[in-house]
Amino acid sequence: MSGTGDRAGALLRPAGVEAMDTAEVELLRTEVDALQGALDLARYRHVAGIEPAPELVACFEARPAAARRSTVEQLRSRGEADLADRVAALRAEWASAAEEEAWRAADSTAVARAPDGPVPLATALARLPREPGRERRRLLARAAHEALAAAAPHREAAAEQRARARAEGGLLPAWERVVEADALLSDTDAAWRDVLGWLARRAGLAPRPAGDLARADLLHLLALPEWDGLFPPGMLPLFLRETLAPLRLDLSRIRVDDDERPSRWPGAHAFGARVTVRRQGGAADWEGLLDAVGRALAAALGPPAHARDPALSFTLGELLAGLLRDRGFLARRLGVDAGHLPDLSRLLALRRLSGLRLRAASLRVASEVERGTSGAAWHEAHREAMGLAALAEWPAGLAARDADAPALLAALRGAARAEQLRSALVERLDEDWWRNPRAAEALAGIVAGGAAEAEPALGLAGAALVRTLG
Repeated sequence: MSGTGDRAGALLRPAGVEAMDTAEVELLRTEVDALQGALDLARYRHVAGIEPAPELVACFEARPAAARRSTVEQLRSRGEADLADRVAALRAEWASAAEEEAWRAADSTAVARAPDGPVPLATALARLPREPGRERRRLLARAAHEALAAAAPHREAAAEQRARARAEGGLLPAWERVVEADALLSDTDAAWRDVLGWLARRAGLAPRPAGDLARADLLHLLALPEWDGLFPPGMLPLFLRETLAPLRLDLSRIRVDDDERPSRWPGAHAFGARVTVRRQGGAADWEGLLDAVGRALAAALGPPAHARDPALSFTLGELLAGLLRDRGFLARRLGVDAGHLPDLSRLLALRRLSGLRLRAASLRVASEVERGTSGAAWHEAHREAMGLAALAEWPAGLAARDADAPALLAALRGAARAEQLRSALVERLDEDWWRNPRAAEALAGIVAGGAAEAEPALGLAGAALVRTLG
């Protein structure tokens, strides 16, 4: 073959025709990277409140070879298993892209009938954890859930179409990892119940099954409003720079956008090397931004998309967010009094354990969806699993929001690898590794190569959080 045009044309050949040569495979890698970049940008613009309806289908139509079944078959015939799996995953995203566009558009225009009047759905969700009055919180939660219902059929259709396409592409659930996630839940049950019960009692609440704690109550408790004074919003940019500078993590390599937009989704979210932020106040903003910035930096500094382990970005994000649980870090960077350190560290660990447990519970249900569970059985399984993991009443209708099994597994793997990396840094550089210039070299090696010493069990992160809670 001669010329880029000839090679690009060869990528469009149907399966069974002449196999790809080395140059064509290299060209395909650039196509995969470009497609992933376009999808990241489209999703970022939606979550940032810039585009109400992202054009995802157009991204795939512009680069079809990077998400086509024939490409998967050709790659597997060459022994390019990892790249074949990456293309198969993109093909599954293409299968669900139209429904994803629909649910994103519905979410952007949804209105919640809040107690004080109609507000955009994103605004209602941003306010929910910070609403101090329980009755108003209950009403606001109900209004948000009713608004979410408009997009639910499209979300469910997208999840089911993606699951079918993944199965057709030979991408099967990692059941051994699902079992590990179940073990994580079991191993953290007692600590979660004890510390959550202590926190809830201070607010006159009690976890289930004995109490009547609801999801909205849990969100409010974990917002840690009584500690807001330690996390002033105006200090967050300076704190971020001072935290990352000794680690030689260059913020100029990513974009962080926090302009005020009514339809921007609450929290911090990373899409490739871009971060969108809608602040909610307090510890959640500081922890969330550390996590999202870490994920974006891993995308900017790490291997290209076609070669990047999906867990890599979560690893750096979890490692940076975990600094807020380090008592030495809290004392030195935030000036927390010694007498407050045990409680604050414990509560921040409880926040992180909440996310870990909910992802572990979601993983089993999402994996069952990939095996064919749907409809009422799916919704009931999700509601039960989340309620048991959170010890809180979980509303119906949220199942499709937790249906991406590969992303859930990548996040759990990233949390385990972050704890593995943190332990290694402590052993080599001492407890205050985050101040040691040699830590920058270690992080650069991890990010550039994306390799773990050995794949840790998913329960590693949970065990570390339990020790902090103890």
